[in-house]
Amino acid sequence: MALHRLARERVVSAAGPATVRRLQDTLAFAGYTFWAAISLDFTDEHYHLDCPHCATRLAIVIGGHGRYSAIRDHDDGDIHRVPLRPATPAELNGTSRWMHDTAVAAGDTILADGLIHLFGRAGCGACGSSFDLAGRLEAENSPIQPIDAIVPRTDRSN
Repeated sequence: MALHRLARERVVSAAGPATVRRLQDTLAFAGYTFWAAISLDFTDEHYHLDCPHCATRLAIVIGGHGRYSAIRDHDDGDIHRVPLRPATPAELNGTSRWMHDTAVAAGDTILADGLIHLFGRAGCGACGSSFDLAGRLEAENSPIQPIDAIVPRTDRSN
């Protein structure tokens, strides 16, 4: 708890790449392991995921090359590009709101802009569906939680 508090207090005083590192440290200390580990280099970020509706493999681009989802073709590059629909800051809540507000407070406009795209909606160029980008990334990449509690039961009457 103390490490989380200290990291949270220091994140807005960072600049440049240190902002992202401190943001991720704070997320890790709070237990948000997926958001602590995901790359947030929005100068040229690429994520890969499957469309939740048709399972087409998509490339998600957020950065200097644009903000879109596409089907990545070996010969033709990114085809069937669909622009990402960014969330508005007012639509963000919980962790996404805190991450965006922290980026704004630190003056990191590239990070803040990237986050509203990451927490917005993506479209599939194959089936035309739209989906929650961050939710899909987290669902595909977060570790599966155990069914049983880690701590063994102490009641042995059964």
